[in-house]
Amino acid sequence: QTPIALHAPGARRLDEVHQRMCARLVRRAESAMNTCQECVSDSDELVASFPNLHGLGKLSSRPEEWVTCKLSETPPQATHGLLSNGCRWIVQENREPKSRAELYLIVGFGSLVETEEERGIAHIIEHLGFSATKSYENHAIVKFLESIGAPFGACQNAYTSFDRTVYTLHVPTDKEGLVDEALTVLREFAYFTRISEEDLDKERKVVLEEWRESKNAQGRLFEDYINALCKGCKWCERLPIGKEDVIKGVSAQTLRSFYRRYYHPARMSVVAVGDFDGEVVRSKIQELFDIAPGDIDPLPRAPEPPDRPHHAVPDTPGVLVASSTDPELSFAQGILDCKRPKQDFVSVGSFKRHLTEDLFHKAFSSRLLKLTMEPKGPRNFFAMSTERCRLK
Repeated sequence: QTPIALHAPGARRLDEVHQRMCARLVRRAESAMNTCQECVSDSDELVASFPNLHGLGKLSSRPEEWVTCKLSETPPQATHGLLSNGCRWIVQENREPKSRAELYLIVGFGSLVETEEERGIAHIIEHLGFSATKSYENHAIVKFLESIGAPFGACQNAYTSFDRTVYTLHVPTDKEGLVDEALTVLREFAYFTRISEEDLDKERKVVLEEWRESKNAQGRLFEDYINALCKGCKWCERLPIGKEDVIKGVSAQTLRSFYRRYYHPARMSVVAVGDFDGEVVRSKIQELFDIAPGDIDPLPRAPEPPDRPHHAVPDTPGVLVASSTDPELSFAQGILDCKRPKQDFVSVGSFKRHLTEDLFHKAFSSRLLKLTMEPKGPRNFFAMSTERCRLK
């Protein structure tokens, strides 16, 4: 692992900072590992707290065989498949919490596929879906969902990231037809978002306000950080929030072209999990979403879906130092990052590695937080985690 980015205000010698941080990390890691061993000494009692674990298949007693034991792409309780237009669906019945369901539309594209003149339009299109569609006028989607107890923000929301756009609905299932109507809303997002000049002009103000909010001290430092971390690749050039001039001046026609190109059925997934009849929901998904790309009106899609581009994060030779200051920042922040190749979940062994690493990071962060709360402890906040993005 190669340390590649360190943010610290002021001019400090790298070797001194690096040595001090590494020494502290080693000491606290040893302490955290001792804590972990004490916490899991009674494994039977720990497993008993998770009754669903007993439903999992038995593993070989030889850990070396876990490397070749492939993981299933979906839970055993879930059903999944492809519609004739290539749209993927996943449905799972889940009785807890009662009378609730979570529905997702996942579009396999985000800001990474934008051109320079399109920077930020994937995020704008996400906003427009809640504004108006072929069947819903003037934020009627928001009003309908709120009328059934699904408030905006907490139970109806969406986000745009670098490589995907995700719409989420958390709805009740205690009345007949609610899940059907919620799935219809997802279908509207997928195929029938209305993108007129009037709709766009109304939504620009909202998106511009979000852009301005992202330009605070933390936001500016994050841009410096991502530019240092991903220098030389598209990730640092395509932040999902976009550019101010594009948000102000992009045309509805440009958005419609993007929407037609990338909101393709074969690059989408519909996921439904909740307290419902799984076969009924599966049938409804097929009824609503199984539309030939060329028959989607008024914005028909191409027969063949677009390719998902591969933008790797380049490796960094040696140690890279980035120092940033901001007059609005009221505290100092240091980040030590280590790049390494992406580790996919393809086997039981790889999942065990991920789980072990995640548990260690949580225990380590908890231990560091505990130290800061001691009467004579440090007055800094420490945390650690692992992010997963692909290297060359």
